[in-house]
Amino acid sequence: MRGSIRYIKIANFRSIDQLELHELKPFSVFAGSNGAGKTHFFEALDFVNSVIHIGAYKAIKKRGGFKNIHCWKRNFDAARVFEFKSVFEFETETRQIETLTYHFKISQLETHPYLEEYLLQGSRGKKWTVADFFKDNQEGHQAKEAFQCRGQSFLPLFPLSFSGMPFFKHFRFYRIEPREIKTTVKNDDDFELSENGCNLPAVLSRLETNKSIRETINEWMELIIPGLEQVRTQTERLTGEIVLAFQEENVAQAFPAHLISDGTLYLLSLLVAILDRPDFGATLIEEPERGLHPQAIMELVDSFREQATYQRPIWITTHNEALVRSLKNNELWLVDKKQGVTQMKQVQVVDKLASSLDQAWLTNALGGGLPW
Repeated sequence: MRGSIRYIKIANFRSIDQLELHELKPFSVFAGSNGAGKTHFFEALDFVNSVIHIGAYKAIKKRGGFKNIHCWKRNFDAARVFEFKSVFEFETETRQIETLTYHFKISQLETHPYLEEYLLQGSRGKKWTVADFFKDNQEGHQAKEAFQCRGQSFLPLFPLSFSGMPFFKHFRFYRIEPREIKTTVKNDDDFELSENGCNLPAVLSRLETNKSIRETINEWMELIIPGLEQVRTQTERLTGEIVLAFQEENVAQAFPAHLISDGTLYLLSLLVAILDRPDFGATLIEEPERGLHPQAIMELVDSFREQATYQRPIWITTHNEALVRSLKNNELWLVDKKQGVTQMKQVQVVDKLASSLDQAWLTNALGGGLPW
């Protein structure tokens, strides 16, 4: 159970004043009304990812500055500080269960961001700050060694961050836009699927070299899309551009992406996203149900659940009752907004409900998180 996350705290991000989540499951679903704050939660985690990768100043600038980050309901002084905290649980080489607490604050968000970070091993263990990483002495080296967990390095790649917490360094946040996939703009970046999916052909081309992944994708596409025989990539002779080709039954000519439905492209993007993930880190997906038949959504839920692990969780947002109906205890989080502030609570009574989970949700028997 290496590196499983047990706790997340976020303070001061858009509609989030202070949010604390305990015991997140590998597969977790956040359901609520439009504007309740589901996306803000994912964006806050993506902001943490950016801070770890490029530093606080650039991460704030990337999101349009202070006005687009701070919690709107806070007074000015409180709105100047963003806070993030997480607790990991992992198994050591000696099979002991240990915890690592990663905590940072960014002060002076509106002017000159000041980042303070620390890592705490155990509940009362030693606390290390950024400076400890660069002490050229035995204590500094011991601090670095403590960031090793079963061969997974927790050492920073960037000097102003404990990017050592690979769980957050390897977050992938997806808001797939099929119209971006249909454009003819050349994009040959195949390292990972982009947030909106625009480089899907390039990434799929790389994945096709793996026979198991190629067959899995085609099996899923054939199962869910009637009449679809195969999806593949091909290279245009004149431009050298990698494009998608969809082969249907009893049709000689393969169809290009711009003639394919948004739902089909969305499904293909989701399959690529969940099959091409790092060994450690979360995958965040916004509304995977868009353009898909309810039965296809329920099939996808089973796939998400099967693919999700404590080291590689899959968290999604939704408005869809078919998706909610397929969930189990502790997988559903209700997202609501009260007095302009986002709140969340975990549903733990699925197996004790008199009605189906989606009916309980839609009739407000669970309290909060309604989809309208």
